[in-house]
Amino acid sequence: MALEWLVLGLAALAAAGGGAWLVRRHRAAPLDPAVAARKRERRARDLGWVYDATVTGDTQFTLRGVEAGVKWKLRYRTDSTRPDERPTLTWATRSVQGGATELRVIGRARYERGKANFEPMVEKLSSLILSPRDIAAAQARSEFVERTAPADVGSAQFRDKFTVLARNNRLARALFNAKMEARLAKWPGGGADERLSIWLDWQGLRIDLETAQPRMAEIEHLVAFGLAVAAKYRRHAASPGVTVFMEETQPGGA
Repeated sequence: MALEWLVLGLAALAAAGGGAWLVRRHRAAPLDPAVAARKRERRARDLGWVYDATVTGDTQFTLRGVEAGVKWKLRYRTDSTRPDERPTLTWATRSVQGGATELRVIGRARYERGKANFEPMVEKLSSLILSPRDIAAAQARSEFVERTAPADVGSAQFRDKFTVLARNNRLARALFNAKMEARLAKWPGGGADERLSIWLDWQGLRIDLETAQPRMAEIEHLVAFGLAVAAKYRRHAASPGVTVFMEETQPGGA
């Protein structure tokens, strides 16, 4: 009898392990592009967003929306001819703008690797033909990263995962609290510290997320996170003692 129970127990464990493997395999299985596009279009329509499947250059599709006066655009970029370039979702808005380079958020490990390799941690530009404004933006961002010390903000667990470079500690504290930490910790697919980066400057707010499979759950999480950062920055900029510089002070505007 004991031997029978042992055999049954081992069989149950094997079945459970096999089931877990199947679940993991199902989650990791790539989406059929046509099916994924139809799902995105239906879900976008339900959310009141505009979905555009037109392929332009390395942009595979775009989404647009407006919430609380914040106009945003999300695009998915991938280039099969350049294997060194990782597929990326980019959420951006010009509804919030800084007077200069205000904020950079990046995974701590990526930040430390960049420092060790003397890299400025500025995102790669998609075009070799740069306007004076593009050049000014790249220079300003590089200088900002080089001269700005990491802000002492958030929990110890958050600081172990992310580095926040901010124009001042008041801005860093205004943007990152327990709720924002939770959004990052619960990112669909995990690994936000290795895949996510944020810029906020006179060109607006931009969030890049590296992902090979842009599922709607992650897209919706990214949009919600971007809108939360934008809302927090607006409240910070409108609070007493904070000056917001407008376009006449922006570099490269000549």
